Amino acid sequence: MPSIPSRARPRRLLPWLAGPLVLLCAVLMAACSTTTGQSAAAGTGTLTPAQRKVLDVGFAGVFQKPPTEGPAAVRGKTVWFISCGENFEACHTMSASFTEAAKKLGWHVKVVDSKYQASAANTAIGQAIAARADGIVTAAFDCPQIKSGLLAAKSAGVPVVNYAALDCDDPSFGRGKPLFAATLNTMGSTKTRDYYAERGRYNAQFLAARLAERGVHSAKVLVVKNVDQVIHAAGWDAFDREMATACPDCQLVPVTWNVTGFPNPASQIVKTALTANPDAAAVAYDSDSFMSGGFASAIRQSGRRNLVVCCGDGQVSGTQLIREGIVTATSLIPYEYDMWATADTLNRIFSGANLASLPNQGGGFIYVDAQHGLPAKGAAIAVPVDFKAARERVWSGGRS
Repeated sequence: MPSIPSRARPRRLLPWLAGPLVLLCAVLMAACSTTTGQSAAAGTGTLTPAQRKVLDVGFAGVFQKPPTEGPAAVRGKTVWFISCGENFEACHTMSASFTEAAKKLGWHVKVVDSKYQASAANTAIGQAIAARADGIVTAAFDCPQIKSGLLAAKSAGVPVVNYAALDCDDPSFGRGKPLFAATLNTMGSTKTRDYYAERGRYNAQFLAARLAERGVHSAKVLVVKNVDQVIHAAGWDAFDREMATACPDCQLVPVTWNVTGFPNPASQIVKTALTANPDAAAVAYDSDSFMSGGFASAIRQSGRRNLVVCCGDGQVSGTQLIREGIVTATSLIPYEYDMWATADTLNRIFSGANLASLPNQGGGFIYVDAQHGLPAKGAAIAVPVDFKAARERVWSGGRS
């Protein structure tokens, strides 16, 4: 997803997630242990069993189900949703999906477009408090960036739920006091960096397997990354570390850019990297909003049609680029699923739930390419969990 600039940088990655991610970890560890030394000779395109498993599991989807019990809808609430930037496809998907879920809960939602500016998000939090909002949701703003707003909300007793960002108690920020009422519990962790690191590891395994399909085991990979936000930096750090094992003879070429410089000079930076590295075999990226907004044009202009380009975040624009032959595969971050989960989290807070015992909301990711799971043109990638029906049964007072 698009990220918001942050002064802080991660000091280290947190350990692998336990419990809910054991199966995924096992897949990755198996791939790590068998890829090195067992790769087929260059040109044969033969996959090891571990590489095949990485692809099969990725295409099937690594997903967990939502909770089956919870409070009925606490209706009549007014919630402000502070979008990371409506001009980005991912951010708009978030706001639209949250609004859809909120209507099922009987809430009124006001969406505020921050245009990926932390100052605008802080102002919006203050306006929400003044307007006597019952709750606030922020997307992709780390706690230190909106600290003054969060302090004001805490003082006013207005809960702020965090999605796709880190609280002030993260080690990257010196382990301060947490200020969000809650952060979405995704796949068993409320530490958002865990999810992004897990995807980064899997993206590395997936990309290495796609290269192996072509008989490529020694490749130059352009890693097009913005590390403005800590979770994205954590994801790319995990990707780099995993690639060292998944494709030990690959050379990673970092192509870094800043989100405030998108689409230019960011797109020019990508174009320059493609020109300077005509022998590159792959391009790694993590947001379809950025790919469709400028990076795809750079690839088109380069004339390179034989690149392995992966893995995005599974937006409609990404699947269209698969049809056009620009992108090889994209990996869905299920923003719609996550926004319904965020709405459920806030509903639990409204119902008086213990903040320390908010449940795992499930979630996951799934890969799509031209032969696996590609949706109809203009349609979203299908999630292998009927999360809407499950949540509506809970909100109506029943059970999933």
